[in-house]
Amino acid sequence: MSKGFVWFCQNSTETDYSKLSCELARTLKKHNKENNVCVIVDKDSVFKSEHVDVVKVLTNDDAQDHVKKFANEYQVFQLTPFTHTIKLEADMLWNTNTDWWWYYLWQHDLVFSIDCFDYKEKRVKDKEYRPFHAKNFLPNLYNGMTYFRRSMFAKKFYDTCGAIVKNWNFVRQNLLVNCFDQLPTTDVVYALAYRIIDPTCEQLLDYPWFKFIHNKPAVHQGTFNYDPSNYYYPMRIDDSLFFGERRITAPLHYFYKNFLEALDARTV
Repeated sequence: MSKGFVWFCQNSTETDYSKLSCELARTLKKHNKENNVCVIVDKDSVFKSEHVDVVKVLTNDDAQDHVKKFANEYQVFQLTPFTHTIKLEADMLWNTNTDWWWYYLWQHDLVFSIDCFDYKEKRVKDKEYRPFHAKNFLPNLYNGMTYFRRSMFAKKFYDTCGAIVKNWNFVRQNLLVNCFDQLPTTDVVYALAYRIIDPTCEQLLDYPWFKFIHNKPAVHQGTFNYDPSNYYYPMRIDDSLFFGERRITAPLHYFYKNFLEALDARTV
């Protein structure tokens, strides 16, 4: 029985996700004993990191011509080398030991981060910045941290995600209200797929600790009028992450891709 962390790393014209992936892998290795890491790249990527155990290359790149590379994430079920997988996003940092999570997670087929944390690690249920979720009565799932094990239920979920991605134009016009996204976004795909396979959300498990800090401005203030990579004066002291006076322990999805540069400029 194997377990590990997996995420996609496809560079764009705007962001070097390889750099972000290396830093996420380093922080996972630093804090966890159970720290197997797999990064999934496309055929045009050159990726190497001493902190990554397995590099998988996409043979079927559904996002090849997309500016934002969301369309491949349904393939994680087939590509993961692990029996038990925590799927992440490249623009995250790990800030504490979470080895104990596995003892809870591996009892289940599929566990999502439902809602998210603000920087004080308080749960945020607000969907204001996720209009498709509210208007379409979708569960407030975040793909950025998802656990699954090799099981028929998890396969059914990811097969449904794949069907939504491959038929996106039909889906957005016929299954979603007021959806004008020309390309599929993973959080919407995940939420709709889960609603399809479990309409009453009877099997939707919500662990209060299986969440991450989301650094989108709307999570903290309900507006988009500032950059939280600077607003809270983030810094690292002895490799511990602080927002202002508060030490961050939950996983952080920093969203703004210049976050690592802001941290490096303030490292003590």
